Amino acid sequence: MAGILSAAIGVSTGIRAESPGHYPELSKLYYDFEVAGYCGLVTNRVGRGFQRRNAELIAAHELDREAVNKLRGDAWQAAHKEWQNRGLGGFRNWCRTEGRAAAEQLGEMADPAP
Repeated sequence: MAGILSAAIGVSTGIRAESPGHYPELSKLYYDFEVAGYCGLVTNRVGRGFQRRNAELIAAHELDREAVNKLRGDAWQAAHKEWQNRGLGGFRNWCRTEGRAAAEQLGEMADPAP
């Protein structure tokens, strides 16, 4: 699934955008994908949903590679911090709740509604 995230970064308009902090929907998308990844819940469908929504949001906000990398890095750090703050039992619950919800939401984005 690393290829999915790498391919998503390639989507860029080359236009310099505002500070990455101004894109909460994209930040949440990256965070959710990271959480699903930590929990081993990234399937092909989840990956397709992530790619589809990621491309839409990058295009809509005309984000450049630097802004995308900043958002991804911040999301990875936030997910990693959550993972580190939990013991084994807490990690399992995190995956059962937040991880599963993130994977389901990303999976729903894979195929647009008719």
